[in-house]
Amino acid sequence: MPRPRPTAGDRVVQAAVRRIHERGVSVGLDGISIEDAIATSGVSRATAYRHWPSRADFLRAVLVQTVRETRLDPEGSEEIDAIRAFVNDRREEAATAAGRRTIVVESLRIAVDADFRRLASSREWTDYLALRATCTSLPPGELRDTVTSEIAAAERGFAMHRASVYSRLPDLMGYRLVPPLAGQSGFEVMADAMGALMTGLVVRASVAPDRTTFRATAFGSSLAAEWTRTSYALVAAFLSFLEPDPELEWTGERVRAAVAAFETLTAVVQSPRRPR
Repeated sequence: MPRPRPTAGDRVVQAAVRRIHERGVSVGLDGISIEDAIATSGVSRATAYRHWPSRADFLRAVLVQTVRETRLDPEGSEEIDAIRAFVNDRREEAATAAGRRTIVVESLRIAVDADFRRLASSREWTDYLALRATCTSLPPGELRDTVTSEIAAAERGFAMHRASVYSRLPDLMGYRLVPPLAGQSGFEVMADAMGALMTGLVVRASVAPDRTTFRATAFGSSLAAEWTRTSYALVAAFLSFLEPDPELEWTGERVRAAVAAFETLTAVVQSPRRPR
């Protein structure tokens, strides 16, 4: 079914959203100009101002649309291929607890490192974080309430998506949530915490990038790998929520199924994408 043609008001809003992604979000929102949007949208000033008679109405529409369009790209093929290759090279080691731990830790290290680098370099994501910060500076009123509500909905969507991804990990890894967490609610707690940590690390990197690396054998892995401080913190947090399932019997069939799952995975730690 074809999408309806955008109205003149829609075109003005989309022009302003594009300008945000070109220039970024300035605290106080002074950089969001209806005149700039009119100039690039092809809509006449008279038509635009009929749609948006007040700056507050215009800002509300632009900020809400910016939040609604925010998404995070899923893992790229490069790191997925790296995880698959690593698992395939060590498939025989999956028969032992130590070997499985190495596979889990290294797969997580590859995934979170790539995920962080993608988020930290994403203009869309940094604009979203700036908008979150800007929202707190808005004066109390309808504009702040509306944008805050949209941001809360976006955060909830991101968290629910993370939780749905994380809930599939025990079958893949042979791990379970560390008690007392359990079930979907436990994965939601994990998703909230991991999302908050990732956000904080991305914000810190935007102010003070840290490219320090160190080589270490960490978290029970038998492999000495190259870690960043960020990847170390993320994997540590991730593994604080999960533990090997003591009730799971690792038969030969179970080992083969786990290796096959790793080799056909589309993502280990998939970036959250806001539901449409």
